This record gives sequence, structure tokens and C-alpha cells, in this order.
Amino acid sequence: MTLHIRQLDGINSHHIIEATFKAFARSLRMAVEIDPRRIHAIPSSKGVL
Repeated sequence: MTLHIRQLDGINSHHIIEATFKAFARSLRMAVEIDPRRIHAIPSSKGVL
């Protein structure tokens, strides 16, 4: 994985890093979480894009 994170605002380094990790963790969780509506289906974007 190549991850690029841009700091758009902020001064306090601690808060910037904390917010970055939290946002990344939340987005990663959403990306790998199993969709209960499609438990028995193979994940695919075929026909969607």
C-alpha cells in the first residue's frame, strides 16, 4: 500500500498526527468490513464501474 496524507490545516503536531491515524483507521475499517447485505456474495465491482 502506498499512502499519501496531506495536512490541510493545524499547528499542533500531536493533534495533527492523532487525527491522521484516527481518520486512516476509520477508513481502513470501512474498506475491509464485511457488508451484512452481501454475506454470501463474492466482493466484486464488476458492472458497477
